[in-house]
Amino acid sequence: MAMKRVFRRYLTSAEERQLFGHISSMSGIYARRDHAWMRLLRQTGIRVGTLAGLNVFDARQGMSTKYLDLRPEITKRRQGGRVFLTKKGRTALGDLLKIRKEMGYGEAADDPLIYSRKHQRMSIRNYEARMRYWCESASLEVSASPHWLRHSLAKRIMHTSTSDDPRGVVQAVLGHRSIASTVIYTVPDKEEVELAMEEAG
Repeated sequence: MAMKRVFRRYLTSAEERQLFGHISSMSGIYARRDHAWMRLLRQTGIRVGTLAGLNVFDARQGMSTKYLDLRPEITKRRQGGRVFLTKKGRTALGDLLKIRKEMGYGEAADDPLIYSRKHQRMSIRNYEARMRYWCESASLEVSASPHWLRHSLAKRIMHTSTSDDPRGVVQAVLGHRSIASTVIYTVPDKEEVELAMEEAG
């Protein structure tokens, strides 16, 4: 069942371009905020619950060290973790810091990194609602959740990594305790199946 869910619940490269391209064409500050946090999820593979718990200090430290240190209290099973920030990931994080400043929020270390329209820390439901809104606005045929971006990153790594052990890389990036949890990303995806059928025909 888990394999079937992951097989369906990720964005193809074309869907990513369509979604991110649409949001980036919007000039409003909330569109810019959403574009930034979606890019951060896509570049880091962190869970939306972890994103919701990030504070200003976490972001500033990440910009300085190129690693996002995840406090145990904002991670699944309170296991903590450390995630490498690519150049695109750091850009997304930097954009979030700039945007919150433009929105008039202070810079105390324990202040939320991302605020909702009600001037509160965005909840998981807020993120899910915004993702659904943008998928519909971008005319995607799927209604994705923020978690799809985690799956999308894993699928891209499996496709593009030159490592001798791409599954091990995915395990490290996603923070899976067991390599068995990562086997789902080795299942042929939609594009691979369609291409194979075209070639066979």
